[in-house]
Amino acid sequence: MTRWALAFWLLLPVAGASGQPYNAETTYQKLVKDYPDIRIASSTAPAPVRARKDIVYTRRGDLPLALDLYLPAPGDKPAPLVVLVHGGGWRSGDRTEMAPLAARLAAHSYAAATVSYRLSGQARYPAAIDDVKEALRWLREHPGVHGADIGRMAIAGGSAGGQIAALVGMTAPGAVQAVINIDGLSDFTSEEARRHEDDPAKNPSAAGAWFGGRYAEQKALWQAASPINHVSKTSPPVLFIVSGVPRFSVGREAMTARLHEHGIGADTVALPGTPHSFWLFDPWVTPTVDAMTGFLGRVFGAVAPRAPWSPDLGDGRYRNPILHADYSDPDVIRVGETYYMVASSFANAPGLPLLTSRDMVNWTLQGHALPQLVPDARFKTPQHGKGVWAPCLRYHDGRFWIFYPDPDQGVYVTTATSFDGPWSTPHLLLPGKGIIDPTPLWDDDGSAWLMHAWARSRAGFNNVLTLRRMAPDGRSLLDQAGKIVIDGNRLPAYRTLEGPKLYQRDGWYYVFAPAGGVEHGWQSVFRSRSIAGPYEDRIVMAQGETAINGPHQGAWVTTPQGADWFFHFQDKRAYGRVVHLQPMRWQDGWPLIGEPSNAPGVGQPVLEHAKPVPGVVARREPVVGDEFDGSTLGPQWQWAGNWASNWYALGDGRLRLMAQPTAPVRDLPSVLTHKFVAPTFSATARVSLGATRDGDQVGFGIAAIGDNWIGVRRVDGAARVVLVRCGEGGPCTEALGATLPGFAARLRIDVTDGARVAFSYSVDDRSFVPLGAPFDARMGRWVGAQLALFATGAPGSHADIEYLRVQP
Repeated sequence: MTRWALAFWLLLPVAGASGQPYNAETTYQKLVKDYPDIRIASSTAPAPVRARKDIVYTRRGDLPLALDLYLPAPGDKPAPLVVLVHGGGWRSGDRTEMAPLAARLAAHSYAAATVSYRLSGQARYPAAIDDVKEALRWLREHPGVHGADIGRMAIAGGSAGGQIAALVGMTAPGAVQAVINIDGLSDFTSEEARRHEDDPAKNPSAAGAWFGGRYAEQKALWQAASPINHVSKTSPPVLFIVSGVPRFSVGREAMTARLHEHGIGADTVALPGTPHSFWLFDPWVTPTVDAMTGFLGRVFGAVAPRAPWSPDLGDGRYRNPILHADYSDPDVIRVGETYYMVASSFANAPGLPLLTSRDMVNWTLQGHALPQLVPDARFKTPQHGKGVWAPCLRYHDGRFWIFYPDPDQGVYVTTATSFDGPWSTPHLLLPGKGIIDPTPLWDDDGSAWLMHAWARSRAGFNNVLTLRRMAPDGRSLLDQAGKIVIDGNRLPAYRTLEGPKLYQRDGWYYVFAPAGGVEHGWQSVFRSRSIAGPYEDRIVMAQGETAINGPHQGAWVTTPQGADWFFHFQDKRAYGRVVHLQPMRWQDGWPLIGEPSNAPGVGQPVLEHAKPVPGVVARREPVVGDEFDGSTLGPQWQWAGNWASNWYALGDGRLRLMAQPTAPVRDLPSVLTHKFVAPTFSATARVSLGATRDGDQVGFGIAAIGDNWIGVRRVDGAARVVLVRCGEGGPCTEALGATLPGFAARLRIDVTDGARVAFSYSVDDRSFVPLGAPFDARMGRWVGAQLALFATGAPGSHADIEYLRVQP
């Protein structure tokens, strides 16, 4: 065997006693029967995180030992650094186990390093301890590699990694300022620990293999490896996070007492009902990270909060999607140095969201162009999937114009001299059913045109684009029938041709239009020397070898410097239609969007790219959550239907929701909604119910095809927590939970990768109690799932919402 082959072999995961390596996959197979709702946690970070992997920090002979760094996007101050040590019984596992925790910590503004060490099959105790200490030394001596604050370093680990982390922290107290032991032993020598770790039936046990013998044979090593035996007045503070299996945290209480004798902080966060290795799985990663960041915040001081999702990587590049929220059917224009965006809003009010940007990457939600949907009476009750479909934004004759369709009413036009408004009362330009996706064009000769698509659900046909002559003032059309100028039925494999955007360039008329459906379609472009056709066609972007499904429907924008870019959406079901930004180039008079694919002339989406506008532009994201300390509702909120001013009040740092008549959530227009904002996030609402009779309630949940929510309800005069789940068009099931000490509580929604949702509540402002099994959120009617707040009950009852906080 060559030297390098030997090194490669030594780096392979070492199998445990069962012959299987310890990792999330093998542990999942053991646990899923008893915990069917768990999912392996994703190592994809919800906020911008820079990952630098396979950094060799030392060599032990021919064996390189490496670490991976997970760094938050650059901020004003260096981030505290957390070193993460994996478990596996000292003889198995590898550092990738800790990647989900590392990514989440980095999303919370902490730097994290996952480290490898020699396992017992490679070198016995204390080799692993020496290795981790060497990793700490390397990190202290190379701050330029990670940019973290080496004066604020913590060490954490799970299971065997928790024991190692605690031992390193106790025996090298100056190296770290905090220790987090996640379900790891504190005392090998106690009777309870030896019952498991010195079991003669295990030949050898995991600990015995590490120490090279049983307790009677290697008593000094068993004692030396016990963190409890090294507690001193110089020990750093310790957080214990423990599962529902006591044997794995043996010695914790005694070690806590010793730390307290020296005046050193030692906290415990228990996660009842959890198995060992809980930190590898959702829904338990979130409470684990919450416990870690809460403790680190107390030790190191507060760190700058991060948005749940930001596309700006802080290094001159951006990542897609640029908006990981349901801004469906985006249209974008540039006026001067500013970029403007509108999007569909369907039945939510206010409608037509307005966003601005200086670089096409960092966006601010300014407000909405449509305070109430029209006609008002129609939208007094929720009209799911109806209302404002794909709009078109233009700037002409000193005004902003939005042409938007209501598939049941026709095409409306609203204008404003300032993008922030006020916007004119919508004018019904083209009445009719099934007329959708309008796009105007004012030609060089003074004529004006309107092109649009058709919805089969209303018109009985689709897959064609119609052109009509329009009065230049946008108040009327000059022909009644129009002309089909592009017929998808005549094109091979075309279906659902829609969403056109009409442009001019170099004597050509271009129609950018998607086809194939929102989930599995593509982006086409049509061109003609005459606006009336005939048009040539070409597919210019498709999914290709990427994971970006159905990349289509959006807008072509040119920078002042002449560079071309294209916005489009991706349908992510429960997350909604999220917005991507692609570079665009021209080849032989045709655009290619994204990067070249294997198909000639067809682009595919990019995940990362240099930003369109060079230089420093302040990071911006649409606002999420609310402290309710303003005088008006923020633009992040929309109602489920046309709203009334007496539904709510703001003041004294809270939002008061006046109780509305009790009904299923899907039938309530008074539901206050908030978009999903990232692949993974947590949303916590602090609520207080002002009940006047039994049945009054406040709810916080997920509005979609089927509604699910958690809330506080008055039952027999007392406050009870309640869980309600409603299927699509079917009956709702209810389950009453614990009686609460009062009518105030924190209600929490944790969304993990794949839109997996877990509910919990808290009454002590410290720990959360899970309620109900996790479930997969579903999309709504043409929209993503939405966070939902509401109050129902007797007249005079209400709910106060102190805040809604959304974090990675």
